Amino acid sequence: MFSKQLLQNLFFIIVIGILGYVSMNLYRENNTEEVQKSPYPLFVVKDYDLVRFNENGQKIYEIEGPEMRHFDDERGSTLDDPFLTHFTLEDQRDWTARSDIALVNEDQSLITMNDNVVLTKFDKKDAKTTILNTSQLFVHDKGEKVTNDVWTKIRTYPNNTIEGIGLDGYPKIGQFNLLKDVKSYYETIKDESNP
Repeated sequence: MFSKQLLQNLFFIIVIGILGYVSMNLYRENNTEEVQKSPYPLFVVKDYDLVRFNENGQKIYEIEGPEMRHFDDERGSTLDDPFLTHFTLEDQRDWTARSDIALVNEDQSLITMNDNVVLTKFDKKDAKTTILNTSQLFVHDKGEKVTNDVWTKIRTYPNNTIEGIGLDGYPKIGQFNLLKDVKSYYETIKDESNP
């Protein structure tokens, strides 16, 4: 008799505990305020010129453009018409990139360049050697690596063109690899002196 009563009480205590747990969770879900993200930036900078330095005070890269909007959350900064210039250790221009818009994440570890992206890699004599055209470019690790997963066209001067989908590139050493559907074109240049 005593054990039957004990089992009934224990069963009711467990049921009441479960009901209390469920009602607490429902109350918490219904009364939690969702934090709304402001559609407005924290600040706007006109005619921006951002320069990033390494630990030795040498310029790594510079980004210039007409307007930057900064948000105080994971959206980071939005840059209009950015022009990105990467420098060598000797403070010489190594490569540049421009696009219609760019996004810089909150910790500045990733720059996402969108729409009409053009990356230009220069040789030691500051002449154009490689031009890359695409619609999106991810710049990782302070410019050490660039990637994307969209159509990309690479022209190596004076006469080689490669097209494909997806890019894995290292601009510092001038190595750009297309990943899928790669097509290559080679133009022969006519010698004007010999008709």
